[in-house]
Amino acid sequence: MEINDILNEIDEIELGEILMNKAESILYTDYNIIVLKIEYEDLKSENFENMQEIGSVEYGDWESLKNFVSESEVERIKNQFDEDLNDLKEYEDSEIDDCLQIYTSVLYCNGEFVWSGMTT
Repeated sequence: MEINDILNEIDEIELGEILMNKAESILYTDYNIIVLKIEYEDLKSENFENMQEIGSVEYGDWESLKNFVSESEVERIKNQFDEDLNDLKEYEDSEIDDCLQIYTSVLYCNGEFVWSGMTT
């Protein structure tokens, strides 16, 4: 079964909330990005408690991020920050004007992107 097939079967809302909480856990640290992994069987059985942190980096430290994810994933994460920033700027009451004010968690299974969560 492929990761996308699993995602069609699991509770994405619960997973999204867990990843948003993981992003919130780094709000007052020097990091903006937390990289997590989950074993295939745990993902499939929705055993999200077994996620493991494999690294954390500050926004813009793309070289360090490459220690945890592929170069193409680094590009995907950069683009996601830009999209999130643009979305946040559209809200009149948002005070976010810089990617350094965004915190995100990204989850991988067998080196493949699964899901992410973001907070400000």
